[in-house]
Amino acid sequence: MFDLSSKYYDVIYSFKDYEQEARQVREYIERQSKDYQTILDVACGTAEHAVYLKQHYAIDGIDLNPEFVAIAKSKNPKGDYSVADMTRFRLGRKYDVIMCLFSSIGYVKTPELLVQTLVQFREHLNEDGAILVEPWLTPDVWTTGRVDTITTERHGIHMSRMSHSDREGNVSIMKFSYLFGSEVGIEHYSEEHRMGLFTVEEMIGAFREAGLDVEHDTQGLIGRGMYIARIA
Repeated sequence: MFDLSSKYYDVIYSFKDYEQEARQVREYIERQSKDYQTILDVACGTAEHAVYLKQHYAIDGIDLNPEFVAIAKSKNPKGDYSVADMTRFRLGRKYDVIMCLFSSIGYVKTPELLVQTLVQFREHLNEDGAILVEPWLTPDVWTTGRVDTITTERHGIHMSRMSHSDREGNVSIMKFSYLFGSEVGIEHYSEEHRMGLFTVEEMIGAFREAGLDVEHDTQGLIGRGMYIARIA
Protein backbone atom coordinates (compact mmCIF):
# COMPACT_ATOMS: atom_id res chain seq x y z
CA MET A 1 0.00 0.00 0.00
CA PHE A 2 2.10 2.91 1.23
CA ASP A 3 5.33 0.92 1.42
CA LEU A 4 7.28 3.23 -0.87
CA SER A 5 5.89 6.60 0.14
CA SER A 6 5.45 6.06 3.89
CA LYS A 7 8.22 8.45 4.89
CA TYR A 8 6.54 11.15 2.81
CA TYR A 9 2.96 10.36 3.77
CA ASP A 10 2.38 13.58 5.70
CA VAL A 11 3.78 15.58 2.80
CA ILE A 12 1.48 13.87 0.29
CA TYR A 13 -1.63 14.54 2.37
CA SER A 14 -0.70 17.95 3.74
CA PHE A 15 -3.72 19.32 1.84
CA LYS A 16 -6.08 17.23 4.01
CA ASP A 17 -7.81 19.12 6.84
CA TYR A 18 -7.28 16.68 9.70
CA GLU A 19 -8.07 19.36 12.27
CA GLN A 20 -11.53 19.95 10.82
CA GLU A 21 -12.24 16.23 10.56
CA ALA A 22 -11.14 15.69 14.17
CA ARG A 23 -13.43 18.53 15.21
CA GLN A 24 -16.34 16.87 13.44
CA VAL A 25 -15.62 13.56 15.18
CA ARG A 26 -15.50 15.31 18.54
CA GLU A 27 -18.75 17.19 17.84
CA TYR A 28 -20.46 13.91 16.95
CA ILE A 29 -19.20 12.27 20.15
CA GLU A 30 -20.36 15.18 22.27
CA ARG A 31 -23.84 15.04 20.71
CA GLN A 32 -24.23 11.49 22.04
CA SER A 33 -24.35 12.83 25.61
CA LYS A 34 -22.36 9.84 26.82
CA ASP A 35 -19.17 9.73 28.83
CA TYR A 36 -16.99 8.52 25.95
CA GLN A 37 -13.33 8.61 26.93
CA THR A 38 -11.51 6.07 24.74
CA ILE A 39 -11.03 5.80 20.97
CA LEU A 40 -9.47 3.10 18.81
CA ASP A 41 -8.25 4.51 15.50
CA VAL A 42 -8.21 1.63 12.99
CA ALA A 43 -5.83 2.10 10.04
CA CYS A 44 -4.55 5.10 11.96
CA GLY A 45 -1.85 6.04 9.45
CA THR A 46 0.51 8.57 11.00
CA ALA A 47 -2.04 9.59 13.67
CA GLU A 48 -2.82 13.06 12.33
CA HIS A 49 -6.39 12.83 13.66
CA ALA A 50 -5.02 11.91 17.08
CA VAL A 51 -2.93 15.07 17.12
CA TYR A 52 -6.19 17.02 17.51
CA LEU A 53 -8.17 14.49 19.56
CA LYS A 54 -5.63 13.38 22.15
CA GLN A 55 -6.33 16.42 24.35
CA HIS A 56 -9.88 15.14 24.85
CA TYR A 57 -9.69 11.33 24.65
CA ALA A 58 -7.34 8.44 25.29
CA ILE A 59 -6.54 7.22 21.76
CA ASP A 60 -4.93 3.96 20.67
CA GLY A 61 -4.39 2.85 17.11
CA ILE A 62 -3.55 0.01 14.76
CA ASP A 63 -2.08 0.04 11.28
CA LEU A 64 -0.59 -2.54 8.94
CA ASN A 65 2.44 -0.33 8.20
CA PRO A 66 5.18 -0.50 10.90
CA GLU A 67 6.61 2.87 9.83
CA PHE A 68 3.20 4.52 10.29
CA VAL A 69 2.89 2.96 13.74
CA ALA A 70 6.29 4.34 14.75
CA ILE A 71 5.32 7.83 13.56
CA ALA A 72 1.94 7.57 15.29
CA LYS A 73 3.65 6.71 18.59
CA SER A 74 5.88 9.76 18.27
CA LYS A 75 2.86 12.03 17.75
CA ASN A 76 0.78 10.52 20.54
CA PRO A 77 3.19 9.00 23.10
CA LYS A 78 0.42 8.22 25.58
CA GLY A 79 -1.40 6.07 23.03
CA ASP A 80 -0.91 2.36 22.52
CA TYR A 81 -0.15 1.73 18.83
CA SER A 82 0.22 -1.71 17.28
CA VAL A 83 1.04 -3.22 13.91
CA ALA A 84 -2.10 -5.17 13.09
CA ASP A 85 -4.42 -6.17 10.25
CA MET A 86 -7.91 -4.70 10.65
CA THR A 87 -9.46 -7.94 9.38
CA ARG A 88 -8.03 -9.94 12.29
CA PHE A 89 -6.77 -8.24 15.43
CA ARG A 90 -7.02 -8.93 19.17
CA LEU A 91 -6.10 -6.13 21.55
CA GLY A 92 -7.61 -7.52 24.75
CA ARG A 93 -9.51 -4.32 25.54
CA LYS A 94 -12.63 -2.45 24.45
CA TYR A 95 -13.29 1.15 23.48
CA ASP A 96 -16.07 3.71 23.59
CA VAL A 97 -15.50 4.74 19.98
CA ILE A 98 -13.89 2.85 17.11
CA MET A 99 -13.17 4.96 14.04
CA CYS A 100 -11.88 3.93 10.62
CA LEU A 101 -11.42 7.07 8.52
CA PHE A 102 -9.95 8.23 5.19
CA SER A 103 -11.78 5.41 3.34
CA SER A 104 -9.34 2.85 4.74
CA ILE A 105 -12.15 0.28 4.94
CA GLY A 106 -11.79 -0.16 1.17
CA TYR A 107 -8.50 -1.98 1.65
CA VAL A 108 -10.34 -5.08 2.89
CA LYS A 109 -11.37 -5.52 -0.78
CA THR A 110 -14.05 -8.22 -0.48
CA PRO A 111 -17.53 -8.39 1.12
CA GLU A 112 -16.43 -11.40 3.19
CA LEU A 113 -13.46 -9.55 4.67
CA LEU A 114 -15.63 -6.48 5.19
CA VAL A 115 -17.93 -8.50 7.47
CA GLN A 116 -14.95 -10.08 9.20
CA THR A 117 -13.46 -6.64 9.85
CA LEU A 118 -16.69 -5.25 11.27
CA VAL A 119 -16.91 -8.26 13.59
CA GLN A 120 -13.48 -7.29 14.95
CA PHE A 121 -14.78 -3.76 15.50
CA ARG A 122 -17.84 -5.04 17.37
CA GLU A 123 -15.73 -7.31 19.58
CA HIS A 124 -13.57 -4.34 20.62
CA LEU A 125 -16.51 -1.99 21.29
CA ASN A 126 -18.00 -1.20 24.69
CA GLU A 127 -21.68 -2.07 24.99
CA ASP A 128 -22.96 1.50 24.52
CA GLY A 129 -20.15 2.58 22.19
CA ALA A 130 -20.17 3.80 18.59
CA ILE A 131 -18.36 2.82 15.39
CA LEU A 132 -17.54 5.47 12.76
CA VAL A 133 -16.54 4.22 9.30
CA GLU A 134 -15.79 6.54 6.38
CA PRO A 135 -16.47 4.59 3.17
CA TRP A 136 -14.56 4.35 -0.09
CA LEU A 137 -16.28 5.02 -3.41
CA THR A 138 -19.24 2.96 -4.61
CA PRO A 139 -19.00 0.95 -7.86
CA ASP A 140 -21.33 3.28 -9.77
CA VAL A 141 -19.16 6.37 -9.33
CA TRP A 142 -15.72 4.83 -9.95
CA THR A 143 -14.23 5.98 -13.26
CA THR A 144 -11.57 3.98 -15.09
CA GLY A 145 -8.94 5.75 -17.13
CA ARG A 146 -9.02 8.89 -15.01
CA VAL A 147 -5.76 10.80 -14.60
CA ASP A 148 -5.23 13.22 -11.71
CA THR A 149 -2.30 15.32 -10.57
CA ILE A 150 -1.70 17.03 -7.24
CA THR A 151 1.22 19.13 -6.06
CA THR A 152 2.03 20.31 -2.56
CA GLU A 153 4.90 21.42 -0.34
CA ARG A 154 5.65 20.86 3.34
CA HIS A 155 8.76 21.55 5.41
CA GLY A 156 10.83 22.28 2.33
CA ILE A 157 9.80 19.10 0.50
CA HIS A 158 7.97 19.56 -2.80
CA MET A 159 5.73 16.75 -4.04
CA SER A 160 4.00 16.04 -7.32
CA ARG A 161 1.74 12.98 -7.67
CA MET A 162 0.12 11.66 -10.82
CA SER A 163 -2.47 8.90 -10.60
CA HIS A 164 -4.27 6.65 -13.08
CA SER A 165 -7.45 4.70 -12.25
CA ASP A 166 -8.35 1.20 -13.36
CA ARG A 167 -10.69 -1.56 -12.22
CA GLU A 168 -10.94 -5.33 -11.89
CA GLY A 169 -14.50 -6.35 -11.09
CA ASN A 170 -15.45 -4.47 -7.95
CA VAL A 171 -11.89 -3.65 -6.98
CA SER A 172 -10.61 -0.20 -7.82
CA ILE A 173 -6.97 0.13 -8.85
CA MET A 174 -4.99 3.33 -8.41
CA LYS A 175 -1.51 3.58 -9.86
CA PHE A 176 0.53 6.42 -8.38
CA SER A 177 3.79 8.00 -9.50
CA TYR A 178 5.48 10.47 -7.14
CA LEU A 179 8.26 13.01 -7.46
CA PHE A 180 9.72 14.41 -4.23
CA GLY A 181 12.15 17.28 -4.44
CA SER A 182 14.26 18.84 -1.70
CA GLU A 183 17.65 20.46 -1.30
CA VAL A 184 19.30 17.04 -1.47
CA GLY A 185 17.78 16.13 -4.85
CA ILE A 186 14.76 14.46 -6.47
CA GLU A 187 13.33 11.02 -5.68
CA HIS A 188 10.79 9.01 -7.67
CA TYR A 189 8.42 6.32 -6.36
CA SER A 190 5.57 4.29 -7.82
CA GLU A 191 2.76 2.43 -6.00
CA GLU A 192 -0.42 0.54 -6.76
CA HIS A 193 -3.40 0.60 -4.40
CA ARG A 194 -6.34 -1.80 -4.64
CA MET A 195 -9.57 -1.08 -2.75
CA GLY A 196 -12.96 -2.74 -2.78
CA LEU A 197 -15.92 -0.90 -4.29
CA PHE A 198 -18.92 -1.58 -2.04
CA THR A 199 -22.47 -0.43 -2.68
CA VAL A 200 -24.42 1.27 0.11
CA GLU A 201 -26.56 -1.86 0.34
CA GLU A 202 -23.47 -4.06 0.69
CA MET A 203 -22.08 -1.84 3.42
CA ILE A 204 -25.32 -1.79 5.39
CA GLY A 205 -25.72 -5.56 4.93
CA ALA A 206 -22.18 -6.17 6.19
CA PHE A 207 -22.77 -4.14 9.34
CA ARG A 208 -25.96 -6.06 10.05
CA GLU A 209 -24.30 -9.42 9.39
CA ALA A 210 -21.63 -8.41 11.90
CA GLY A 211 -24.30 -7.86 14.56
CA LEU A 212 -24.45 -4.08 14.35
CA ASP A 213 -27.22 -1.53 13.92
CA VAL A 214 -26.14 1.08 11.39
CA GLU A 215 -27.17 4.39 9.91
CA HIS A 216 -25.69 6.04 6.84
CA ASP A 217 -24.95 9.73 7.37
CA THR A 218 -25.52 11.04 3.85
CA GLN A 219 -25.08 14.64 5.05
CA GLY A 220 -21.36 14.02 5.21
CA LEU A 221 -20.04 14.01 8.79
CA ILE A 222 -16.66 13.55 7.15
CA GLY A 223 -15.64 13.13 3.53
CA ARG A 224 -18.07 10.92 1.60
CA GLY A 225 -20.39 10.50 4.54
CA MET A 226 -20.12 8.12 7.44
CA TYR A 227 -21.54 4.80 8.57
CA ILE A 228 -22.38 5.07 12.25
CA ALA A 229 -22.99 1.78 14.03
CA ARG A 230 -23.76 0.35 17.45
CA ILE A 231 -24.05 -3.16 18.85
CA ALA A 232 -27.47 -4.58 17.89
